[in-house]
Amino acid sequence: MTVGRTPEVSALSDSPKRRPPEPLAASAVGAAAFIAYLITLAPTVATNDAGRFQIAAPLLGTGHPTGYPTFILAGKLFTFLPFGDLAYRMNLMAAVFGGVAVALVYLVAREVGAGKAPAAGAALLFAFSATFWGEATFAEVYSMHASFILGVLYLLLRWRERGGTVHLVLAGLLFGLSLGNNAGMVLLAPAFLILIVAGRWRSLSLRKIPPAGIASLVGVSVYAYVPIRGFAGAWHNYGDPVNDWSDAWRLVSGARFQGLMGASPSELLFSAGHFLYELASQTVAPFGYVLAFAMLAGGIYGASNLISRSRAVGAALVVAFFSTLVYALAYDISDIAVYYIPVYAILFILLAVAATRLSNVFRSPWIPAAPAIAAALVLGLNFAPSDRSDYFDERENSEATLAALPEDAVLYGKTPIIPATYLTEVEGERGDVTLRWLDGGTLGRSFESDVGSGRPVFFISDEQYNDEYLPFAEEYAEAEEVGDLIRLDPRPE
Repeated sequence: MTVGRTPEVSALSDSPKRRPPEPLAASAVGAAAFIAYLITLAPTVATNDAGRFQIAAPLLGTGHPTGYPTFILAGKLFTFLPFGDLAYRMNLMAAVFGGVAVALVYLVAREVGAGKAPAAGAALLFAFSATFWGEATFAEVYSMHASFILGVLYLLLRWRERGGTVHLVLAGLLFGLSLGNNAGMVLLAPAFLILIVAGRWRSLSLRKIPPAGIASLVGVSVYAYVPIRGFAGAWHNYGDPVNDWSDAWRLVSGARFQGLMGASPSELLFSAGHFLYELASQTVAPFGYVLAFAMLAGGIYGASNLISRSRAVGAALVVAFFSTLVYALAYDISDIAVYYIPVYAILFILLAVAATRLSNVFRSPWIPAAPAIAAALVLGLNFAPSDRSDYFDERENSEATLAALPEDAVLYGKTPIIPATYLTEVEGERGDVTLRWLDGGTLGRSFESDVGSGRPVFFISDEQYNDEYLPFAEEYAEAEEVGDLIRLDPRPE
């Protein structure tokens, strides 16, 4: 039996038919996600990378490699909001961009032919998936990264329908700015190029290419922020100084992480298994397994259906999927789960296409509603595990640590130093205390002189690092445990 195309499906073709934008529906979907993020938002300072950004943005400093100037400058704007502490305002930015990303999932799904109900349901499934929800409650870059990816996709899809120059130029500008938030955006360049070139030679006149290229350069010029602020002596991430041009290049190129790329076939196979595990962890078992199967099966069916009707658009999404996935599989870092977020977004878009096609084939009212029903279930299952609204641990622990230090102390530590640095550098607590990142280089440069200065010197006790760093310290000082700290006093001559 041959099934005619619905209006939604016909938009997938390369015909001149134009689809009007849907700001109200997209806004409603994005607002629903944002409300969930706002309710579960972390209330104050965090640790690790989120804590570093909560320091860097208020101080207009530089982040860890690759510097993240777009994220830091946007974060600085959010620090002017009149509520919550500065760390909370940075967390709020992640929630705002999370809502934007969800709205864009809906818009992109509609542009590639999904019906309204499947597109809304798939967007909300993405919104309430465990990994993305978690990243939208802390000051992290990944909700903004997803927004940039989906924003460029949407603009290029609109340009393919409408022609002209505005959408292409805006896509170029957004792409350039996105590189200042997450350099991994470059992985999407082949997919974007397919959308620009394939089947669009006639509309891609030479008059349109230079403005789009210039817009991209304007966007990526945000990286000038790194040397400007670095050379001015702004706060920089521990271990990533910006004192000269070589320091600036090491930071923006991510030089110290480059050795983590490249994996053997057996390692890639193991990483693929980890991806499937993470996919099934987007909500609690056993429903997580069902959702993972639906995402993979829907992704395959949606991609094949999309390619059969618009090879360029289908190929672009498939290339975007595999380029980000393979990169994540080959990248050996502990928090690799967040690198799967763009992969999930693409799978949910394709799932919306699949649900639309299946509803056309079987004429069932339940198939278009299935993603929304699943989203409501995932919302209920993931709410409690994703709730960070009472997460005061880092602030309380750091305040207690700083209060326990004598006047003019020097404190060495790993990740607990980050929220303590926020309290001292951003909020002005304990200005008499000097905080140092605990690594071999810092110990070699500073420890002997710190101990010899007569100032009280402490380590934050940490079973993971005590055996690594205490032997060096004990060459110059006697160690004594004082609560959660280790006091290091000079050895007698």
